[in-house]
Amino acid sequence: MKYFVTGVAGQLGHDVMNELNKRGHVGVGTDLAPEYAGIQDDSYVTKAEYISMDITDADAVAKVIEDVDPDVIVHCAAWTAVDAAEDEDKQDLVRAINVNGTQNIADAAKKVDAKMVYLSTDYVFNGQGEEPWQADDKNYQPLNFYGQTKLEGELAVSKTLDKYFIVRIAW
Repeated sequence: MKYFVTGVAGQLGHDVMNELNKRGHVGVGTDLAPEYAGIQDDSYVTKAEYISMDITDADAVAKVIEDVDPDVIVHCAAWTAVDAAEDEDKQDLVRAINVNGTQNIADAAKKVDAKMVYLSTDYVFNGQGEEPWQADDKNYQPLNFYGQTKLEGELAVSKTLDKYFIVRIAW
């Protein structure tokens, strides 16, 4: 199975690529830099096929994903600086990455009939519940601007695709 992983220069994308390799899968990684610029630990991701791509560029995303033609896209790329996302001067960029970039990935996944795994966050909820939220809980109340953009990314995926998984993680 061929995987396309966004955000491989980050900690999560790095680890996802290496785990896929351990399980016998082929991974193609992408990030903004012209060549892989993540942790230089001599692991699989540092040697795997890499394609520079800006997820906010819809045409570039469509072309790259069409060329790669993956079975599965694991979308790890995101604006993850939660506190900085609250700065008004950064919010357009945060939304461009977490919402528009995710929409671009979902649109391209649909075109090539790939499954998509979208990594989201528990910040789509307010953290005030007394019982764990259920997997398909729609009682969203984003904790902050970052959570709002990740929720909008979730909705972009779920409204665009039939074959997707949304995984909410917390550090």
